[in-house]
Amino acid sequence: MSPAEHAKAKAEAKAREKAEAEAEAKAAILNRRRPLMTAPVVRAEKPVPPPQPGRTSPAARRRAYLVASGAGAVLAASGLSADASPMDDITLSADVAKIVIQLEDDRRRLKDIKATDRKVEAKRLMLPAYKGWCDGVLAAGKVERGPLDQVFTTIMAWTIDVGDYMTALPMLEHTMIHGLDMPAQFNRDPITFAIDQICEEAIRLYDLGVAKEAGFEAAVLPMLQDLVQDHDVDLHDEVEAKLYKAIGRAVLADANDEDAADLKARQETAMRAYMTAIEKCPRVGVKKDIERLQRALAKAATETAETATETEESATVSTEEATETAPSDNSSTEQNATEQTSSSDA
Repeated sequence: MSPAEHAKAKAEAKAREKAEAEAEAKAAILNRRRPLMTAPVVRAEKPVPPPQPGRTSPAARRRAYLVASGAGAVLAASGLSADASPMDDITLSADVAKIVIQLEDDRRRLKDIKATDRKVEAKRLMLPAYKGWCDGVLAAGKVERGPLDQVFTTIMAWTIDVGDYMTALPMLEHTMIHGLDMPAQFNRDPITFAIDQICEEAIRLYDLGVAKEAGFEAAVLPMLQDLVQDHDVDLHDEVEAKLYKAIGRAVLADANDEDAADLKARQETAMRAYMTAIEKCPRVGVKKDIERLQRALAKAATETAETATETEESATVSTEEATETAPSDNSSTEQNATEQTSSSDA
């Protein structure tokens, strides 16, 4: 190939490469503008400006919730969309904004309800709307802390309020693992709030004797105890005492009076729980319980001792009777032998 032909071929190859690059760039632009129907893209709403310091209006609080930097993992696990702006802030989709705004609306509705039982029933009806999002939070694992954390802990508190403790426990552990805070109006950390609410209800139900009828699951109490131990929680003495008091109540609740061994084991376990409770807080309200258990255990010990004494005496009498009977039998044997000898001599 001559130098001229070589130069011409090189120029044509370069032109083709340029044309292909322009075609690819155009195709990419078209794809961004018109995404395929098989992979729809939910467009982010217009970014919400951050709250100004000192503003406490509902609109400002809503903006504080919506500006959730670092919440992408939570939203993705929830099946909700979030796009990053050039500033790497998270702009929440309409679906997430709906969750947050709905929570604010539900809070306003709850403020208009005065009776506690009606508030609880209203929360019970509200909670299903948040289930998918909360499941997504749990599935996402560790995320950066942000305003959406208090949305999650609010729903956790409502779940405890309605008595769905087994659903609330995984949520509680998530808040403990990731150090999430309760909303300001609660004035307690998550584990303290949970133990207070659950144990107060447990003690109330057990004292009324209706825990089983109310569907209270006693297993939640040792599970709370496990959370405290596993995460090395430094509880207030009053709170920990309340937990041990509730455990003592639960242990005794299903005692079978006809089964002496089971009854004694339960009484001893409850006694240990009550003693720990009163050591933590003398005002916890278990002094009479301890006195009753002490009397019951002392009575059981006396009865056991008496039974053992009677058994021993009975065994002694039987031995003596056997001893007294044995010589008589020997004499009879000897007499028979003598009679037989005399008969033979005759």
